[in-house]
Amino acid sequence: MDITKENFYEELDNIAKNIKDSCFISFDAEFSAILTRESFKYSLFDTNEERYNKYKTQISTMKMMQVGLTMFQYDRELDAYLATGYTFHLCPQLIGRINQSLIFQASTLKFLCKHNFDFNKFIYEGLPYLSKSDEALLNRYRIENNLFDYVSESLEFDEEKQINQCSSEVSKWLSSSVEDTMYLDIDNAICRYLLHLELRQRYPGILTTDSLGNSKKILIYRDKNVEGAKNAPIAILEDNLIAYLLGFLHVIKLLETHKKPIVGHNMFLDMLFLHNQFIGPLPDSYTMFKKNINSVFPTIFDTKYISHAMSKKLTFSESWKSNALQDLYEFFAERKCKKLEYGINIVRLTTPFDVKQSYHEAGWDAYCSGYCFIRLGHWAACENRGKPHVIGPREKLAALAPYCNKVNVIRGGVSYMNFSENDPPRNRPVLLHVKCLKDTVIDVEKVASLLGSFGSIDIKPCGKRAALVATGAQFMVDKILKTYENNRDYRISKYSVYKHSVACRFAIWSGSIVTGGLALYLIHKKFKSILL
Repeated sequence: MDITKENFYEELDNIAKNIKDSCFISFDAEFSAILTRESFKYSLFDTNEERYNKYKTQISTMKMMQVGLTMFQYDRELDAYLATGYTFHLCPQLIGRINQSLIFQASTLKFLCKHNFDFNKFIYEGLPYLSKSDEALLNRYRIENNLFDYVSESLEFDEEKQINQCSSEVSKWLSSSVEDTMYLDIDNAICRYLLHLELRQRYPGILTTDSLGNSKKILIYRDKNVEGAKNAPIAILEDNLIAYLLGFLHVIKLLETHKKPIVGHNMFLDMLFLHNQFIGPLPDSYTMFKKNINSVFPTIFDTKYISHAMSKKLTFSESWKSNALQDLYEFFAERKCKKLEYGINIVRLTTPFDVKQSYHEAGWDAYCSGYCFIRLGHWAACENRGKPHVIGPREKLAALAPYCNKVNVIRGGVSYMNFSENDPPRNRPVLLHVKCLKDTVIDVEKVASLLGSFGSIDIKPCGKRAALVATGAQFMVDKILKTYENNRDYRISKYSVYKHSVACRFAIWSGSIVTGGLALYLIHKKFKSILL
Protein backbone atom coordinates (compact mmCIF):
# COMPACT_ATOMS: atom_id res chain seq x y z
CA MET A 1 0.00 0.00 0.00
CA ASP A 2 1.26 3.47 -0.90
CA ILE A 3 1.37 5.87 2.06
CA THR A 4 1.49 9.63 1.47
CA LYS A 5 0.57 12.70 3.48
CA GLU A 6 -2.98 12.29 2.14
CA ASN A 7 -3.67 8.96 3.86
CA PHE A 8 -0.96 8.57 6.52
CA TYR A 9 -3.02 9.57 9.54
CA GLU A 10 -6.01 7.55 8.32
CA GLU A 11 -3.81 4.45 8.12
CA LEU A 12 -1.63 5.09 11.19
CA ASP A 13 -3.77 2.95 13.55
CA ASN A 14 -3.64 0.03 11.09
CA ILE A 15 0.11 0.47 10.70
CA ALA A 16 0.52 0.48 14.48
CA LYS A 17 -1.57 -2.69 14.84
CA ASN A 18 0.35 -4.50 12.11
CA ILE A 19 3.66 -3.57 13.74
CA LYS A 20 2.44 -4.77 17.13
CA ASP A 21 1.09 -8.09 15.77
CA SER A 22 4.10 -8.90 13.59
CA CYS A 23 6.83 -11.41 14.42
CA PHE A 24 9.38 -9.43 12.41
CA ILE A 25 9.45 -6.44 10.03
CA SER A 26 11.47 -6.11 6.83
CA PHE A 27 12.84 -2.78 5.62
CA ASP A 28 14.20 -1.17 2.48
CA ALA A 29 14.76 2.39 1.20
CA GLU A 30 15.46 4.35 -1.97
CA PHE A 31 17.89 7.28 -1.81
CA SER A 32 18.18 10.60 -3.64
CA ALA A 33 21.90 10.01 -4.21
CA ILE A 34 24.75 7.71 -3.29
CA LEU A 35 28.41 8.45 -2.65
CA THR A 36 30.34 7.54 -5.79
CA ARG A 37 33.43 9.77 -5.87
CA GLU A 38 36.86 8.12 -5.74
CA SER A 39 37.30 9.21 -2.11
CA PHE A 40 34.23 7.13 -1.16
CA LYS A 41 35.27 4.02 -3.04
CA TYR A 42 35.05 0.80 -1.03
CA SER A 43 38.50 -0.49 -0.14
CA LEU A 44 39.81 -3.75 1.30
CA PHE A 45 42.02 -1.58 3.54
CA ASP A 46 39.02 0.03 5.26
CA THR A 47 38.25 -0.63 8.89
CA ASN A 48 34.59 -0.16 9.79
CA GLU A 49 35.44 3.06 11.62
CA GLU A 50 37.29 4.40 8.58
CA ARG A 51 34.34 3.48 6.36
CA TYR A 52 31.98 5.32 8.73
CA ASN A 53 34.23 8.39 8.83
CA LYS A 54 34.31 8.51 5.01
CA TYR A 55 30.54 8.73 4.83
CA LYS A 56 29.29 10.58 7.91
CA THR A 57 29.91 14.14 6.73
CA GLN A 58 28.26 13.66 3.33
CA ILE A 59 25.13 11.68 4.24
CA SER A 60 23.31 14.79 5.50
CA THR A 61 22.92 16.10 1.93
CA MET A 62 21.14 12.93 0.81
CA LYS A 63 17.75 11.60 1.80
CA MET A 64 15.62 8.49 1.81
CA MET A 65 12.74 9.35 -0.52
CA GLN A 66 10.95 6.04 -0.13
CA VAL A 67 10.83 3.64 2.81
CA GLY A 68 9.36 0.18 2.48
CA LEU A 69 8.13 -1.80 5.50
CA THR A 70 6.57 -5.26 5.41
CA MET A 71 5.07 -6.68 8.60
CA PHE A 72 5.10 -10.49 8.70
CA GLN A 73 2.52 -12.20 10.92
CA TYR A 74 2.54 -15.97 11.50
CA ASP A 75 -0.65 -18.05 11.28
CA ARG A 76 0.08 -21.21 13.25
CA GLU A 77 -2.97 -23.11 12.01
CA LEU A 78 -2.03 -22.60 8.36
CA ASP A 79 1.73 -22.64 9.04
CA ALA A 80 1.82 -19.52 6.87
CA TYR A 81 3.14 -15.98 6.98
CA LEU A 82 0.83 -13.11 6.12
CA ALA A 83 2.78 -10.12 4.81
CA THR A 84 1.38 -6.59 4.90
CA GLY A 85 3.50 -4.20 2.85
CA TYR A 86 3.70 -0.41 2.91
CA THR A 87 5.61 2.02 0.71
CA PHE A 88 6.06 5.36 2.47
CA HIS A 89 6.73 8.31 0.15
CA LEU A 90 8.75 10.91 2.08
CA CYS A 91 9.48 14.53 1.25
CA PRO A 92 11.60 17.06 3.22
CA GLN A 93 9.75 19.97 4.81
CA LEU A 94 10.41 23.54 5.88
CA ILE A 95 9.41 24.46 9.40
CA GLY A 96 10.91 27.45 11.20
CA ARG A 97 14.67 27.20 10.80
CA ILE A 98 14.47 23.47 10.06
CA ASN A 99 15.03 23.67 6.32
CA GLN A 100 15.61 20.09 5.21
CA SER A 101 17.58 19.85 2.00
CA LEU A 102 18.72 17.12 -0.36
CA ILE A 103 20.79 16.63 -3.48
CA PHE A 104 20.16 14.46 -6.50
CA GLN A 105 22.68 12.76 -8.75
CA ALA A 106 22.01 12.39 -12.45
CA SER A 107 23.00 8.73 -12.22
CA THR A 108 20.55 8.15 -9.37
CA LEU A 109 17.73 9.91 -11.23
CA LYS A 110 18.42 7.76 -14.28
CA PHE A 111 18.40 4.63 -12.13
CA LEU A 112 15.12 5.59 -10.41
CA CYS A 113 13.45 6.45 -13.73
CA LYS A 114 14.48 3.08 -15.09
CA HIS A 115 12.63 1.45 -12.20
CA ASN A 116 9.47 3.60 -12.53
CA PHE A 117 10.00 5.83 -9.49
CA ASP A 118 7.04 8.21 -9.08
CA PHE A 119 8.63 11.65 -8.66
CA ASN A 120 5.24 13.43 -8.64
CA LYS A 121 4.14 11.39 -5.65
CA PHE A 122 7.43 12.19 -3.90
CA ILE A 123 7.13 15.96 -4.45
CA TYR A 124 3.39 16.62 -4.25
CA GLU A 125 2.23 13.92 -1.86
CA GLY A 126 5.37 13.09 0.12
CA LEU A 127 4.91 12.56 3.84
CA PRO A 128 6.76 15.08 6.05
CA TYR A 129 9.05 13.96 8.85
CA LEU A 130 11.28 15.22 11.62
CA SER A 131 14.17 13.64 13.47
CA LYS A 132 14.22 13.16 17.22
CA SER A 133 16.63 16.08 17.52
CA ASP A 134 14.23 18.28 15.50
CA GLU A 135 11.38 17.23 17.79
CA ALA A 136 13.46 18.18 20.83
CA LEU A 137 14.06 21.63 19.30
CA LEU A 138 10.31 22.21 18.75
CA ASN A 139 9.54 21.09 22.29
CA ARG A 140 12.14 23.55 23.61
CA TYR A 141 10.43 26.42 21.77
CA ARG A 142 7.12 25.15 23.10
CA ILE A 143 8.34 25.22 26.71
CA GLU A 144 9.67 28.75 26.15
CA ASN A 145 6.27 29.81 24.67
CA ASN A 146 7.96 30.64 21.37
CA LEU A 147 6.45 27.94 19.16
CA PHE A 148 4.03 30.35 17.42
CA ASP A 149 6.83 32.78 16.49
CA TYR A 150 9.16 29.97 15.43
CA VAL A 151 6.63 28.32 13.14
CA SER A 152 5.61 31.69 11.66
CA GLU A 153 9.16 32.32 10.43
CA SER A 154 8.81 29.84 7.57
CA LEU A 155 5.37 30.87 6.31
CA GLU A 156 5.20 31.34 2.57
CA PHE A 157 3.35 34.20 0.92
CA ASP A 158 0.36 32.02 -0.06
CA GLU A 159 0.02 30.74 3.50
CA GLU A 160 0.09 34.25 4.96
CA LYS A 161 -2.48 35.29 2.38
CA GLN A 162 -4.76 32.41 3.38
CA ILE A 163 -4.57 33.33 7.07
CA ASN A 164 -5.38 36.97 6.29
CA GLN A 165 -8.28 36.01 4.02
CA CYS A 166 -9.73 33.72 6.69
CA SER A 167 -9.40 36.48 9.29
CA SER A 168 -11.24 38.85 6.96
CA GLU A 169 -14.03 36.30 6.46
CA VAL A 170 -14.43 35.99 10.25
CA SER A 171 -14.52 39.79 10.59
CA LYS A 172 -17.21 40.02 7.91
CA TRP A 173 -19.20 37.20 9.57
CA LEU A 174 -19.04 38.89 12.97
CA SER A 175 -20.28 42.21 11.59
CA SER A 176 -22.93 41.11 9.09
CA SER A 177 -24.20 37.64 10.03
CA VAL A 178 -26.60 36.50 12.73
CA GLU A 179 -25.31 32.91 12.74
CA ASP A 180 -23.84 31.75 16.04
CA THR A 181 -21.16 29.53 14.46
CA MET A 182 -18.87 29.50 11.48
CA TYR A 183 -16.64 26.83 9.89
CA LEU A 184 -13.28 27.31 8.15
CA ASP A 185 -11.74 24.58 5.99
CA ILE A 186 -7.95 24.61 6.49
CA ASP A 187 -6.01 21.66 5.05
CA ASN A 188 -2.58 22.93 6.06
CA ALA A 189 -1.86 21.89 9.68
CA ILE A 190 0.57 24.76 10.25
CA CYS A 191 -1.91 27.37 8.97
CA ARG A 192 -4.65 25.78 11.07
CA TYR A 193 -2.59 26.11 14.26
CA LEU A 194 -1.56 29.69 13.49
CA LEU A 195 -5.11 30.70 12.52
CA HIS A 196 -6.53 29.46 15.83
CA LEU A 197 -4.17 31.73 17.74
CA GLU A 198 -4.40 34.63 15.29
CA LEU A 199 -8.22 34.71 15.48
CA ARG A 200 -8.20 34.59 19.28
CA GLN A 201 -5.79 37.51 19.37
CA ARG A 202 -7.72 39.61 16.83
CA TYR A 203 -11.21 38.82 18.16
CA PRO A 204 -10.99 38.15 21.92
CA GLY A 205 -14.74 37.56 22.21
CA ILE A 206 -14.87 34.45 20.01
CA LEU A 207 -14.22 30.78 20.75
CA THR A 208 -12.31 28.48 18.37
CA THR A 209 -12.07 24.71 18.45
CA ASP A 210 -11.59 21.78 16.09
CA SER A 211 -14.73 20.48 14.43
CA LEU A 212 -15.85 17.08 15.70
CA GLY A 213 -15.27 14.38 13.09
CA ASN A 214 -13.14 16.62 10.85
CA SER A 215 -9.77 17.73 12.17
CA LYS A 216 -9.23 19.99 9.13
CA LYS A 217 -12.15 22.28 10.02
CA ILE A 218 -12.05 25.09 12.56
CA LEU A 219 -15.34 25.68 14.37
CA ILE A 220 -15.84 29.27 15.54
CA TYR A 221 -18.43 30.40 18.11
CA ARG A 222 -19.46 34.05 18.16
CA ASP A 223 -19.66 34.04 21.97
CA LYS A 224 -16.78 32.41 23.83
CA ASN A 225 -19.04 32.03 26.89
CA VAL A 226 -21.52 29.84 25.01
CA GLU A 227 -22.77 26.97 27.14
CA GLY A 228 -21.24 23.53 26.46
CA ALA A 229 -18.26 24.73 24.44
CA LYS A 230 -14.75 25.98 25.19
CA ASN A 231 -11.62 27.01 23.36
CA ALA A 232 -9.42 24.16 22.24
CA PRO A 233 -6.53 24.32 24.77
CA ILE A 234 -3.33 25.71 23.35
CA ALA A 235 -1.54 22.58 24.58
CA ILE A 236 -3.87 20.44 22.43
CA LEU A 237 -3.31 22.70 19.40
CA GLU A 238 0.46 22.40 19.90
CA ASP A 239 0.18 18.61 20.32
CA ASN A 240 -1.76 18.37 17.06
CA LEU A 241 0.73 20.55 15.20
CA ILE A 242 3.81 18.65 16.39
CA ALA A 243 2.06 15.30 15.75
CA TYR A 244 1.52 16.35 12.14
CA LEU A 245 5.07 17.63 11.71
CA LEU A 246 6.59 14.42 13.10
CA GLY A 247 5.10 12.50 10.17
CA PHE A 248 7.09 9.35 9.50
CA LEU A 249 8.87 9.67 12.85
CA HIS A 250 5.66 8.20 14.34
CA VAL A 251 6.51 4.94 12.57
CA ILE A 252 10.11 4.99 13.80
CA LYS A 253 8.79 5.45 17.35
CA LEU A 254 6.41 2.52 16.92
CA LEU A 255 9.30 0.35 15.76
CA GLU A 256 11.35 1.51 18.74
CA THR A 257 8.48 0.84 21.17
CA HIS A 258 7.65 -2.68 20.01
CA LYS A 259 11.28 -3.78 19.46
CA LYS A 260 10.42 -6.16 16.64
CA PRO A 261 13.34 -7.72 14.73
CA ILE A 262 14.21 -5.56 11.70
CA VAL A 263 15.28 -7.37 8.54
CA GLY A 264 16.97 -5.78 5.53
CA HIS A 265 19.45 -6.49 2.77
CA ASN A 266 22.89 -4.86 2.76
CA MET A 267 21.91 -2.45 5.53
CA PHE A 268 25.00 -0.33 6.25
CA LEU A 269 23.85 2.70 4.24
CA ASP A 270 20.27 2.19 5.45
CA MET A 271 21.45 2.55 9.05
CA LEU A 272 23.40 5.73 8.24
CA PHE A 273 20.37 7.31 6.56
CA LEU A 274 17.97 6.18 9.30
CA HIS A 275 20.14 7.77 11.97
CA ASN A 276 20.66 11.04 10.11
CA GLN A 277 17.04 11.42 9.03
CA PHE A 278 15.12 10.21 12.07
CA ILE A 279 17.44 10.11 15.10
CA GLY A 280 19.67 13.11 14.48
CA PRO A 281 22.95 14.17 12.82
CA LEU A 282 25.51 11.38 12.67
CA PRO A 283 27.85 11.57 15.68
CA ASP A 284 31.61 11.97 15.34
CA SER A 285 32.13 8.68 17.14
CA TYR A 286 31.57 5.43 15.24
CA THR A 287 30.95 3.68 18.58
CA MET A 288 28.23 6.20 19.46
CA PHE A 289 26.61 5.68 16.06
CA LYS A 290 26.36 1.94 16.71
CA LYS A 291 25.06 2.55 20.23
CA ASN A 292 22.36 4.94 19.01
CA ILE A 293 21.15 2.53 16.32
CA ASN A 294 21.14 -0.39 18.75
CA SER A 295 19.04 1.57 21.27
CA VAL A 296 16.33 2.14 18.63
CA PHE A 297 16.66 -1.16 16.73
CA PRO A 298 18.11 -3.71 19.16
CA THR A 299 17.56 -6.69 16.85
CA ILE A 300 18.73 -6.41 13.22
CA PHE A 301 19.20 -9.12 10.59
CA ASP A 302 20.94 -8.51 7.26
CA THR A 303 20.06 -11.12 4.62
CA LYS A 304 23.10 -10.06 2.56
CA TYR A 305 25.44 -11.09 5.37
CA ILE A 306 23.40 -14.17 6.37
CA SER A 307 23.32 -15.48 2.80
CA HIS A 308 27.05 -14.83 2.40
CA ALA A 309 27.82 -16.82 5.55
CA MET A 310 25.38 -19.66 4.82
CA SER A 311 26.46 -20.05 1.18
CA LYS A 312 29.62 -21.72 2.48
CA LYS A 313 27.42 -24.71 3.39
CA LEU A 314 26.42 -25.21 -0.26
CA THR A 315 28.30 -26.76 -3.16
CA PHE A 316 28.87 -24.59 -6.22
CA SER A 317 25.98 -26.24 -8.09
CA GLU A 318 23.61 -25.79 -5.13
CA SER A 319 24.31 -22.10 -4.49
CA TRP A 320 22.70 -18.94 -5.92
CA LYS A 321 24.47 -17.15 -8.79
CA SER A 322 24.81 -14.05 -6.56
CA ASN A 323 23.34 -12.84 -3.29
CA ALA A 324 22.05 -9.58 -4.74
CA LEU A 325 18.47 -9.22 -3.48
CA GLN A 326 16.75 -9.98 -6.80
CA ASP A 327 18.86 -13.08 -7.44
CA LEU A 328 18.44 -14.33 -3.88
CA TYR A 329 14.66 -13.81 -3.89
CA GLU A 330 14.21 -15.56 -7.24
CA PHE A 331 16.43 -18.42 -6.06
CA PHE A 332 14.09 -19.09 -3.14
CA ALA A 333 10.80 -18.11 -4.83
CA GLU A 334 11.50 -20.50 -7.74
CA ARG A 335 12.31 -23.26 -5.22
CA LYS A 336 15.85 -23.81 -6.44
CA CYS A 337 17.23 -24.35 -2.93
CA LYS A 338 17.75 -28.09 -2.42
CA LYS A 339 17.88 -27.53 1.35
CA LEU A 340 14.22 -26.44 1.27
CA GLU A 341 12.45 -29.18 -0.62
CA TYR A 342 10.12 -30.16 2.25
CA GLY A 343 7.98 -28.42 4.86
CA ILE A 344 8.49 -24.78 3.87
CA ASN A 345 5.96 -22.17 5.00
CA ILE A 346 3.49 -20.44 2.70
CA VAL A 347 4.15 -16.70 2.42
CA ARG A 348 1.18 -14.64 1.26
CA LEU A 349 0.74 -10.91 0.76
CA THR A 350 -2.45 -9.52 2.29
CA THR A 351 -2.56 -6.89 -0.47
CA PRO A 352 -0.81 -7.83 -3.73
CA PHE A 353 1.66 -5.38 -5.22
CA ASP A 354 0.90 -3.66 -8.53
CA VAL A 355 1.40 -5.93 -11.56
CA LYS A 356 3.90 -3.34 -12.87
CA GLN A 357 5.92 -3.75 -9.69
CA SER A 358 9.68 -3.77 -10.19
CA TYR A 359 12.72 -4.22 -8.01
CA HIS A 360 14.18 -1.10 -6.42
CA GLU A 361 10.76 0.02 -5.24
CA ALA A 362 11.15 0.17 -1.47
CA GLY A 363 7.94 -1.68 -0.57
CA TRP A 364 8.63 -4.58 -2.94
CA ASP A 365 12.29 -4.89 -1.95
CA ALA A 366 11.31 -4.90 1.73
CA TYR A 367 8.96 -7.82 1.05
CA CYS A 368 11.68 -9.68 -0.87
CA SER A 369 14.12 -9.24 2.03
CA GLY A 370 11.56 -10.64 4.48
CA TYR A 371 10.77 -13.56 2.16
CA CYS A 372 14.48 -14.47 1.91
CA PHE A 373 14.81 -14.19 5.70
CA ILE A 374 12.00 -16.73 6.20
CA ARG A 375 13.66 -19.18 3.81
CA LEU A 376 17.13 -18.74 5.32
CA GLY A 377 15.68 -19.17 8.82
CA HIS A 378 13.83 -22.34 7.82
CA TRP A 379 16.99 -23.81 6.32
CA ALA A 380 19.05 -22.96 9.43
CA ALA A 381 16.41 -24.35 11.82
CA CYS A 382 16.03 -27.61 9.87
CA GLU A 383 19.82 -28.04 9.95
CA ASN A 384 19.74 -27.63 13.73
CA ARG A 385 17.01 -30.29 13.98
CA GLY A 386 18.70 -32.57 11.50
CA LYS A 387 15.53 -33.05 9.43
CA PRO A 388 12.72 -31.09 7.73
CA HIS A 389 10.01 -30.01 10.14
CA VAL A 390 7.29 -27.43 10.73
CA ILE A 391 9.26 -24.38 11.85
CA GLY A 392 7.65 -21.39 13.60
CA PRO A 393 9.08 -17.85 13.77
CA ARG A 394 10.69 -18.24 17.20
CA GLU A 395 12.70 -21.23 16.08
CA LYS A 396 13.74 -19.42 12.90
CA LEU A 397 14.94 -16.42 14.89
CA ALA A 398 16.81 -18.69 17.31
CA ALA A 399 18.48 -20.52 14.42
CA LEU A 400 19.64 -17.21 12.92
CA ALA A 401 20.76 -15.75 16.28
CA PRO A 402 24.49 -16.13 15.40
CA TYR A 403 23.92 -13.55 12.63
CA CYS A 404 21.94 -11.07 14.76
CA ASN A 405 23.09 -7.42 14.58
CA LYS A 406 25.76 -8.26 12.02
CA VAL A 407 25.42 -5.98 9.00
CA ASN A 408 27.22 -6.71 5.76
CA VAL A 409 30.29 -4.63 4.88
CA ILE A 410 31.02 -4.46 1.16
CA ARG A 411 34.68 -4.92 0.27
CA GLY A 412 36.18 -3.93 3.60
CA GLY A 413 38.81 -5.08 6.05
CA VAL A 414 36.15 -7.19 7.81
CA SER A 415 33.01 -8.79 6.42
CA TYR A 416 30.47 -7.33 8.85
CA MET A 417 29.71 -4.55 11.32
CA ASN A 418 28.44 -5.64 14.74
CA PHE A 419 25.87 -3.24 16.24
CA SER A 420 25.64 -4.89 19.67
CA GLU A 421 29.26 -5.93 20.32
CA ASN A 422 32.79 -5.07 19.25
CA ASP A 423 33.53 -5.51 15.56
CA PRO A 424 35.52 -8.62 14.60
CA PRO A 425 39.28 -8.40 13.97
CA ARG A 426 40.48 -8.08 10.40
CA ASN A 427 39.82 -11.37 8.59
CA ARG A 428 41.17 -10.62 5.13
CA PRO A 429 44.38 -12.23 3.81
CA VAL A 430 47.70 -10.73 4.91
CA LEU A 431 48.70 -7.51 3.14
CA LEU A 432 51.47 -7.60 0.56
CA HIS A 433 54.41 -5.18 0.49
CA VAL A 434 55.61 -4.28 -3.01
CA LYS A 435 58.99 -2.56 -3.41
CA CYS A 436 60.15 -1.11 -6.71
CA LEU A 437 63.75 -2.18 -7.40
CA LYS A 438 64.54 -0.11 -10.49
CA ASP A 439 62.73 3.25 -10.18
CA THR A 440 63.09 5.78 -7.39
CA VAL A 441 59.31 6.33 -7.31
CA ILE A 442 56.87 3.45 -7.59
CA ASP A 443 54.16 3.67 -10.28
CA VAL A 444 51.10 2.60 -8.27
CA GLU A 445 48.80 2.43 -11.28
CA LYS A 446 51.23 0.18 -13.15
CA VAL A 447 51.49 -2.17 -10.17
CA ALA A 448 47.70 -2.21 -9.84
CA SER A 449 47.40 -3.17 -13.50
CA LEU A 450 49.98 -5.95 -13.17
CA LEU A 451 48.53 -7.48 -10.02
CA GLY A 452 44.92 -6.88 -11.05
CA SER A 453 45.25 -9.84 -13.43
CA PHE A 454 45.28 -12.13 -10.36
CA GLY A 455 41.87 -10.92 -9.18
CA SER A 456 40.32 -8.10 -7.14
CA ILE A 457 42.90 -5.99 -5.30
CA ASP A 458 43.30 -2.57 -3.68
CA ILE A 459 46.60 -0.72 -3.54
CA LYS A 460 47.98 2.33 -1.74
CA PRO A 461 51.46 3.95 -1.55
CA CYS A 462 53.79 3.09 1.33
CA GLY A 463 56.63 5.56 0.98
CA LYS A 464 58.19 6.64 -2.34
CA ARG A 465 59.36 3.26 -3.60
CA ALA A 466 56.80 0.89 -2.09
CA ALA A 467 53.08 0.13 -1.95
CA LEU A 468 50.72 -2.02 0.08
CA VAL A 469 48.35 -4.43 -1.67
CA ALA A 470 45.15 -5.89 -0.18
CA THR A 471 43.57 -8.94 -1.81
CA GLY A 472 40.19 -10.59 -1.47
CA ALA A 473 41.36 -14.21 -1.15
CA GLN A 474 44.34 -16.15 0.20
CA PHE A 475 44.92 -18.05 -3.05
CA MET A 476 45.68 -14.68 -4.72
CA VAL A 477 48.34 -13.92 -2.11
CA ASP A 478 49.97 -17.30 -2.69
CA LYS A 479 49.86 -16.96 -6.47
CA ILE A 480 51.32 -13.41 -6.48
CA LEU A 481 54.16 -14.38 -4.13
CA LYS A 482 55.02 -17.42 -6.25
CA THR A 483 54.85 -15.51 -9.54
CA TYR A 484 57.06 -12.63 -8.34
CA GLU A 485 59.46 -14.73 -6.27
CA ASN A 486 62.50 -13.89 -8.41
CA ASN A 487 61.22 -10.80 -10.22
CA ARG A 488 63.87 -8.19 -11.09
CA ASP A 489 61.50 -5.21 -11.09
CA TYR A 490 59.61 -5.73 -7.84
CA ARG A 491 60.25 -7.41 -4.54
CA ILE A 492 56.93 -8.66 -3.11
CA SER A 493 56.64 -10.06 0.40
CA LYS A 494 54.09 -10.41 3.17
CA TYR A 495 53.74 -7.11 4.99
CA SER A 496 55.32 -6.87 8.43
CA VAL A 497 54.73 -3.76 10.49
CA TYR A 498 58.14 -4.20 12.14
CA LYS A 499 59.99 -4.69 8.86
CA HIS A 500 58.16 -2.35 6.50
CA SER A 501 56.63 0.45 8.58
CA VAL A 502 58.88 3.52 8.68
CA ALA A 503 57.20 4.78 11.84
CA CYS A 504 57.63 1.43 13.57
CA ARG A 505 61.29 1.15 12.52
CA PHE A 506 61.91 4.69 13.73
CA ALA A 507 60.28 3.85 17.06
CA ILE A 508 62.38 0.68 17.40
CA TRP A 509 65.63 2.48 16.55
CA SER A 510 64.74 5.36 18.83
CA GLY A 511 64.02 2.92 21.62
CA SER A 512 67.27 1.08 20.96
CA ILE A 513 69.29 4.30 21.03
CA VAL A 514 67.64 5.49 24.23
CA THR A 515 68.09 2.06 25.85
CA GLY A 516 71.69 1.84 24.68
CA GLY A 517 72.43 5.35 25.88
CA LEU A 518 70.89 4.62 29.25
CA ALA A 519 72.91 1.40 29.54
CA LEU A 520 76.16 3.23 28.72
CA TYR A 521 75.31 5.91 31.25
CA LEU A 522 74.72 3.34 33.98
CA ILE A 523 77.94 1.47 33.10
CA HIS A 524 79.89 4.74 33.14
CA LYS A 525 78.36 5.67 36.47
CA LYS A 526 79.21 2.24 37.90
CA PHE A 527 82.87 2.40 36.80
CA LYS A 528 83.17 5.94 38.06
CA SER A 529 81.97 4.91 41.52
CA ILE A 530 84.43 1.97 41.53
CA LEU A 531 87.37 4.23 40.61
CA LEU A 532 86.44 6.64 43.34
